[in-house]
Amino acid sequence: MNKLVGFLITKDDTSLNIDFFNSGLNILKIKHNEFYIYFWGINDIKECIINNNYSFSFPLTETLLDRNILLKLRKESIVIENDWLGSIPIFFNKKDEIISTIPDFCLKDNIISKEGLLNYSEFGYSAFGQTSFENVKFLRYYSRLIISNSEIKNEEKEDVINLDILSKTTTTRDVLKSIKAHINTKEKKISNNIILPISGGFDSRILASMIKNKKKISSFTYGISENQNKSFEVVHAKKVSEILNIKWKQIELKEYNKYINDWYKIYGFSTHTHGMYHIEFYKNILKEYSTKDSTFLSGIVGDIWAGNIPYTNISSIEDINKLSYSHNIRIDKEIIINHIDSNLKKDFFDKYQHLLKNGKFQIITLIRFKIILLSYLCQIPEYFGMPVWTPFLNYELVISMLNLPEEERSNRKWQKDYFKKCGLNIEDMNLEYLMNNDLNYKLCPKVKVPLLDVNLMKKYYDKNRLFEVNKILENMHMNNTSYTKEIYLKAIFDYYTIIAIQKGIKDVN
Repeated sequence: MNKLVGFLITKDDTSLNIDFFNSGLNILKIKHNEFYIYFWGINDIKECIINNNYSFSFPLTETLLDRNILLKLRKESIVIENDWLGSIPIFFNKKDEIISTIPDFCLKDNIISKEGLLNYSEFGYSAFGQTSFENVKFLRYYSRLIISNSEIKNEEKEDVINLDILSKTTTTRDVLKSIKAHINTKEKKISNNIILPISGGFDSRILASMIKNKKKISSFTYGISENQNKSFEVVHAKKVSEILNIKWKQIELKEYNKYINDWYKIYGFSTHTHGMYHIEFYKNILKEYSTKDSTFLSGIVGDIWAGNIPYTNISSIEDINKLSYSHNIRIDKEIIINHIDSNLKKDFFDKYQHLLKNGKFQIITLIRFKIILLSYLCQIPEYFGMPVWTPFLNYELVISMLNLPEEERSNRKWQKDYFKKCGLNIEDMNLEYLMNNDLNYKLCPKVKVPLLDVNLMKKYYDKNRLFEVNKILENMHMNNTSYTKEIYLKAIFDYYTIIAIQKGIKDVN
């Protein structure tokens, strides 16, 4: 039950408060050469060492073909290696010699990178290794940082993905067998309760079905329709739990926008503010249920590997934006003041355009892009004191799902057939539910958020749009619902994207 969650490396002896949710996270401080290393995590984090590497995996392993970071103390240096997806983001500032899993710790000045800001705004999160701040960058997947007293060196290792690996073919039977074996192997190492959020979708349903000891599972669900009790997620999750005879409870969301500052403490300016609803979700779980000594089983991005996203045509530099998979939580280029072309994006396109003709490589690239945001699905539960495990960040399982025949992956046929065989084909049971996603439109206006600082941010974004966003949010909070859902959502999404940069600038002013 020991799990490293994050780290900070700096030449400054500092005082840290990283127990953001009062879950009892521990801190371990080490002095190595001229650097102080601060680890934080769950229970006895001194035990999170394997073959002289501090490992961020759970259960403990030294593989980088699953969710992990390895940190090794050498005589003259510190070496940090991340996994094949970069699923635990690592930020670094060579100028001020700071490396951390929390971007805000690396920020010492407010020098904006015009190129980083453009890519962040268009993607909704930092991209191509550069944040919106000139001196704060992040590590590419499957790379290493070598930190010595004289320099911080960034090395990109040879990718484990190539077209030959993606050309093989697997069978549904073998894929399902491998997923189950992976889950059951880890389940044997975990004697405690398993928290499993069940969304009513396919991924959590597969996980729930494959856990051998169903008595270990405590499942929770939130709805995204205005009447959360009738939401698709709640109705389906309740039925799945009844069929599998596992403990289940609905968690109602009411005011998640009040946790924007909590989100920023972990993710800073690296992404738009986003996962506050998960923070409220876990806080409410804790009111009903003690998560002490529980682990957390995540279905993170399982749907994307399984066939939920169609391949697309990537034939130009601007087509790269399609792989951001931003769901419109982004900023239009026209709103950015004095924006410039992105050489980083051009270099990426020139290097990978031949590989991006392959649909499977597209999907891997999409996740490697968006993992800087999606990592919250695993990280936030750990900041609540629950070690996270999942089969869907494991290299071998991911490749096996991607290599299924296309007729099996299309509309996720392979999973639907599996559910029919084990009596979990909920979609065929004529259940009544609501499919509309109303949470952002109905709940966000109830919480008054700090407005955009127009005088500060007009240097970077069009001031008319900044005024307009503030006006829409203020009027909606005052119950003026004259704005359409589309207009309001565009305003709140622009706000989510811009406020993270504003907070970063104000942090160092």
